[in-house]
Amino acid sequence: MYISLSTLLLLAILTSRVLCHDEIENRKGNLRAALFQQSRTRKVMEKEYKKGLDFFIMGWPKTGTSAMMEYLDSSKELKIVTKSKQENAKLSEFHIDGKEDVDLLFDRIEEEYLTSDEGKEPQYGIKWPGAISGKGVGPESIEYLEKYNPEGTQTKLLIGMRHPVRWFESFYNYRAGRTGTPPPSASLIGSHAWAGVCTDRVRYEEGIAQLGNFPLRSEDKEWIKSHKNMDVVNGGTPYKVFFYLQEQLSDDDKVRHGKFLEELSSFMEVKVPFTVDNDVPDRNHDHHKRFDICNKEHNEVRKVLVENGKETAKWIRANLADADGVTLPNKEHFLEIVNTFGTDPCDDEDLLS
Repeated sequence: MYISLSTLLLLAILTSRVLCHDEIENRKGNLRAALFQQSRTRKVMEKEYKKGLDFFIMGWPKTGTSAMMEYLDSSKELKIVTKSKQENAKLSEFHIDGKEDVDLLFDRIEEEYLTSDEGKEPQYGIKWPGAISGKGVGPESIEYLEKYNPEGTQTKLLIGMRHPVRWFESFYNYRAGRTGTPPPSASLIGSHAWAGVCTDRVRYEEGIAQLGNFPLRSEDKEWIKSHKNMDVVNGGTPYKVFFYLQEQLSDDDKVRHGKFLEELSSFMEVKVPFTVDNDVPDRNHDHHKRFDICNKEHNEVRKVLVENGKETAKWIRANLADADGVTLPNKEHFLEIVNTFGTDPCDDEDLLS
């Protein structure tokens, strides 16, 4: 059987990539070899892999993370990575349960990068609210970024929040449309959750504290210690963080919204900025509103959410307003909304008496 010199050289290159690299490079070398078998050109072998995860939409469920995902993906300079390899696959969250999912994530990024046109590679990112909203694998997923991201990669974190009362109402309705008969709202006060819904989950400061960048109050430390599945990223994350509010995404005031988009464009470092002419899409509004939190039977849970909201707002003002590496878009308006966390949006005068 005749084997050409070029074939032998390619085999030698593939063999050297697998034999001469460490565990991470072995994984990359194997993927590169598989891609080369499918590639139409030689550029996959010649192109150096140097792309990591450029941005990570965390947020909490029902805080506009899907809308943010669609909005960022609408830019030709940004691309949401999904687990599906199908072209034009529906955008979805990249759920991370462990190392296998992180391996898959970086395989998908490498595949996208190596098969893209030279010089036109977008920034790659994912959406997964579970990374910050109380699941223990969240800090681990950040630490995995440290391990697998190519040197020099600065992953941008985007974290969404909203008024705690409206968050509870929205998430309860979302779950009620998909998970059997919902329990009484008062039974979800504290950490006892139904399908992830409980008042403790919307203590944003407790999720943000997992990043390790911000001061921990004594109660934060005790809370984290009491949750076996939670941890704090060792040494803190070095990444820049963009905090936003769902209320900002849906803001009808074009001047304020334009300021928000201007700062989002700057944070994402896109050459073509976002403008008010590009509407933020609505997502996850297909559920019927079965649960109206302003009804009197929900006064008890609403009272707890408002009291917790006061503490959350105080923590945000003290620890995020002037923190290094933190962007609060249209900061004055951002903090105005945060200040409402301690007030009842249902305007029940007897609620807090």
